[in-house]
Amino acid sequence: MSHWLYDKVVSITQGTNLFINFYAVLSMYSGNKKENFKNCTLKDFKVDKEAFHKKHILYEFLESYDDMKKKIESQIELYTPLYCKHVKENFRFYNDVKDQCTSEASCGYFNELNDFKGKFSQKGELNYIYEKCKYKETTCNNGSYAEDDVPCLRAKGNPFILPLLGNDPDDIVNILLNVAIISVPIMAIFLILFKFTPFGGKLNRINAKGRKSGSKKKEENIEDYMNNYAAYVDNVMKNRVNLTYHAS
Repeated sequence: MSHWLYDKVVSITQGTNLFINFYAVLSMYSGNKKENFKNCTLKDFKVDKEAFHKKHILYEFLESYDDMKKKIESQIELYTPLYCKHVKENFRFYNDVKDQCTSEASCGYFNELNDFKGKFSQKGELNYIYEKCKYKETTCNNGSYAEDDVPCLRAKGNPFILPLLGNDPDDIVNILLNVAIISVPIMAIFLILFKFTPFGGKLNRINAKGRKSGSKKKEENIEDYMNNYAAYVDNVMKNRVNLTYHAS
């Protein structure tokens, strides 16, 4: 409740005096109505919007991680990749922001960083993630890294292919999908060249000449083949576009 309320207040007031006044009034009201706030804390975190955003992301992940572990443990296709990716992204986020916060006095999310490090620098926890998510330790694009710190993660796989296509299997799928979508119009243009240009007509004449000369080699009817293949390409293109729409 405290995080949710603070997020709403800091977004509206943008650090003005209204922000300070709101929590002053709220403190007095909750003090007079203690029976209504028995199970609710309304903390003023006293940090700006940017610092609170980082603080909130770290806090939410720490609070929800145990539930995510249950989903990952289930090894259900729908859940495991989704939550494993969430773990990987939060490890990356931690490494992106940690060097900007070296003491409690220097930033408002120092305690959350320490809690994050304390939990996810443990070998037991890391080995669990490596095994269940099929991840491995990798270097981070941002932030320093030490042996006793939280590493960045990448998918296990061919070390020559992954750097080309990216560390994320979802990104690899998207790349292949985009290539397929681009290739379909190219194939359609190729078919047009065969059907409606002199080049296509020349191939038909060569084919007819081969039949007339009594060639024993079985020749396919190019025009029928191209018509059938054009229909196939059209169907593939529609399916790709439909898949892309739902994936987005």
